[in-house]
Amino acid sequence: MPELTIRTERTDGPGGQAVVVVGGDLDYDSHGRLDDAVGAALDDRPADLVVDLAEVTYCDSCGLRVLLGAHRRATEVGAAFALRGARGQPARALKLTGLDQVFS
Repeated sequence: MPELTIRTERTDGPGGQAVVVVGGDLDYDSHGRLDDAVGAALDDRPADLVVDLAEVTYCDSCGLRVLLGAHRRATEVGAAFALRGARGQPARALKLTGLDQVFS
């Protein structure tokens, strides 16, 4: 079970962009860390919040719930939300739940 890794990249400028890059397993044991990282990224009030899942190998319902919450929280602070890079099992989970349409 690959441990969850998270790093946040920011661009400067008006509003800027925050990209939260996630890797490993996004599950019950680790989802709180992503929730905290999203909150910290939104504290700076970026114009855009991007969550990059290219390196995520597994995502369960807790991970999906955090992604939905990130979308909601970004909208509440006026930031555009984008999800990118999902592939393999995480992409299938998004498709099976219809969340791929919510985040498109």
